[in-house]
Amino acid sequence: MESTIGTIIGVLGFALAVFIAFRQVQAEKRNAQERTEEKELHAKELAEERELHAKELEMQKKETERTNRLIFLADRIFDPTIPRELRLPFYEEYLSMGGNGTAVKFWLIEGEREKKQIAKNR
Repeated sequence: MESTIGTIIGVLGFALAVFIAFRQVQAEKRNAQERTEEKELHAKELAEERELHAKELEMQKKETERTNRLIFLADRIFDPTIPRELRLPFYEEYLSMGGNGTAVKFWLIEGEREKKQIAKNR
């Protein structure tokens, strides 16, 4: 009888150990799957951040190029050593790029001055 009880307890103990091991394996699989999904999500987020950063850099580059071009054109507009008629394409490009402000005012004032000078010399 004692051996039967011992055998039953042993079998139940073994079954419990198998059940616990089975649950641990399932938990490990679930944890591994969660880690894999987390890594994939992190990689996706990182790729999106890099893409956004690249777009921002491209926008900054374009804006810098635009600003540099406007500065170049304004320098030509203000340059009194270049005849006014030769500066006209620079002025027109400056306006087409949305340039305004001092360079435009200078151009218009200079034009008025020239008109007055021509009228005065007649």
